Parts: sequence; C-alpha cells; structure tokens
Amino acid sequence: MSNLSEEIIEDILSRLPVKSVCRFRCVSKLWLHLTTQPRFIQAHLKRSQCKILLSSKDSLSSLDHLAPIDDDLLPLELDFPLKGVQYLPWVPIVGSCNGLVCILPKPTTYFIFNPTTRECLRLPGCPQLIDVGPPQGIRNSYNRVSFGYAPSIDDYKFVKVADGYMLHVFSLKNNSWKNFPDFPYKHLLNDNGTCLNGAVHWLCGPIGVGANRVIAAFDLAEEKFFELAPPDSVTDYQRFTTGVLGGCLCLLHHSIGNIKQYWFWIMKDYNVKESWTRILIADSYISLQPLDYWKNGKILLVRDHKELLLCNTKDGTCKTFLVNGLQLPFFAYWYVESPNFQHN
Repeated sequence: MSNLSEEIIEDILSRLPVKSVCRFRCVSKLWLHLTTQPRFIQAHLKRSQCKILLSSKDSLSSLDHLAPIDDDLLPLELDFPLKGVQYLPWVPIVGSCNGLVCILPKPTTYFIFNPTTRECLRLPGCPQLIDVGPPQGIRNSYNRVSFGYAPSIDDYKFVKVADGYMLHVFSLKNNSWKNFPDFPYKHLLNDNGTCLNGAVHWLCGPIGVGANRVIAAFDLAEEKFFELAPPDSVTDYQRFTTGVLGGCLCLLHHSIGNIKQYWFWIMKDYNVKESWTRILIADSYISLQPLDYWKNGKILLVRDHKELLLCNTKDGTCKTFLVNGLQLPFFAYWYVESPNFQHN
C-alpha cells in the first residue's frame, strides 16, 4: 500500500460500499482524512445507489426499488433518533440531499440524519423574532420547513417559514440561525418547499393588484429571492404544489377533496418557461409524488400515499410495485447511500 499514491487510494475507496468506507476510516489518519473530504464525498455520491426512504406511522424504512420488477419488495426498518416516541402520526421527512435527510420525529425537534451510517445531528432551537404581525393580505398559522444544499458554498441549510410570513434559516456549516423579517409572497403553505439547484421553491399567489402567481425561489447561498414562471394554465396557485423529478422542477396537483387528476407538469430546462411539459397518466389519482426515473424513461411514482407505481410516459399506463409489510398511508423520499456527514 505504501507504493500507492493518495489519489489511487482515494479512487479505490470511493468505489466501496458505505459500510466498508466507514470501517476503513479506522485504518489510519490518512484514510480518515481522505474519506471525509468534500471531494471524496462527491466522488462516492456519483457511484452510489439510490434508495427510497419510507415514512409510515412511527417508523422509517428503506426500500431497494432496483430489485427485480416482478418480485415483491420488502422494506428494511431503520433505527433513527427518538424512535418509539409516538408524538406524531408518522415521522415527517423534511427533505433529502447527498445522502442526508432532515426528519421530524417529535414536534419542533429536527434531526439531520444519514440513513446509511445512522449518524445524526439535532438542530438547535430556532430563536424567536419580535412578532409585529403579518403583512396585509397574509393570514396563515402554518409553519413549513425545507432542507437543502448550496453547492457553491458547500453548506446544508434548513429553511423555516413561520406563520406564512417570517423566514428562519439555519446553516449547518456555521451552526447558527439567521432571521429574515418577512417572506414576501402569499402562500397557503400546503406543503414544504422543494429544494433544487441550491434553492428552495414554493408556488405562491399574488400580493397586490395586478400581481401574478409565481414560483418563488430562495437562493441558499446568496440568501435572496428570485422568481420562476409557472405554465400559463396554472392560474390557481392553491391547487398546486412543487416537487422534483430527475433534477427537474415539477408542479403537482395538491389534494383537494376527492378531485381526481390525470397529469402533472415538469420543467425540463430550469427557469425556462417554454420548457414546461405536461405528463399524462392513464390512472387517476388524488395525490401524486414523483420519485425517480426508471429504465426506458419510465417514472416511479407514489399515488395517494398508498402505492408505488411505475408509469410509462409514452402512453401513461401504470404498473404497481408490491411492497410487503408496509403500513398505510406512507410518505416517500429518495436518498443515496453515502458516508457523508457534517459534524459541528
């Protein structure tokens, strides 16, 4: 081994499973240093396998959706912070990026969690702002949160919109909160924001006469807002929410009563309005969440929080993935197996 350069050792280790990488960190200080550097983490992420993280009642499970399509899938239950503390009907997953997920196992208690290594970090409490009341036209008692990564500054950030108009941002690198005086958009906050391209996105309604509905985006590195245009046919912002599929921003129908839908939107080129494309689905749904692309352009979806579907985009037909032992309803996110973790 002494004849091998650091570059060769790093390349070999980046091709190993996560559990092996974690074991080999004990070999020497050099190996520990090499396998904890951002360059190594990024190289390992490029070779990592995507899995699905399922939340159902008081449990978290991992699902290997790359198993043969004709076989029933069996979720693997995971240990996680505060497991067994039944404060919530399920364990909310705030967001997932680069092998890390943000979970809420207890009200107002947030953890950054690596499902593969089981490492975790509890976020400190959010400091309170002096509440001067919401801007005119905004009345919302909901809090919504997002978790994302800013590659330009190599930092993970947690974003909280409180009461629909106050913005709080936590930096994992700095281990500190920053407060912003207002969230300058009207939003019902039916769902958490969607993180993509280093920004968090919400579909928002107009404030003021003549204003248009927009997709508001908060740049995590610059900590500034910018706007994206939704499709012209999306006129009622209350009926849609944002999502992501294959690195592209999506607009999905938000579940309202029992109104069934048969399509959703995907922005194939980021921040290019003309690239919005409507994806048709033959089977109806009330709630839909796209997860990942499959072979031959097919899409893996979650329908009505009850089943996994494989959708053929050519004709919209769907085939069901059978998952054994999964309690309903469930919520799903994708994640990658990674040795990534940022300790304060």
